[in-house]
Amino acid sequence: MKINGVELPDLDVLDLEVAEKFEKSLQNINNLKDRSKDMGLSENIRILCTAVFELFNTMFGEGTDRKIFGDKVNLLTCVTALEELVTQMSSRKNELEEKMKKYSPNRATRRNSK
Repeated sequence: MKINGVELPDLDVLDLEVAEKFEKSLQNINNLKDRSKDMGLSENIRILCTAVFELFNTMFGEGTDRKIFGDKVNLLTCVTALEELVTQMSSRKNELEEKMKKYSPNRATRRNSK
């Protein structure tokens, strides 16, 4: 998995522990985003970037934030990296949904066959 040009180990979003950590970290970012609406730009950047750094450290291990972002605290870079991670995690989930379709009965077909 490549985030902001840095190669990271692949995460299996379909693993329970990984999924729980990922959901909790994303929820934390969403909560902070909602609470930070009335804050100034610099405080917003600090709070949201810190949450993104914590997410990457939680998912990939301590120090991952430094590998990805270096010493920069740039909100656009943080949001772009988060978007890359979410996109890659979602593609695994979509892959599972496609496989599960094979085993889901098609209700319209069943109704027509009666």
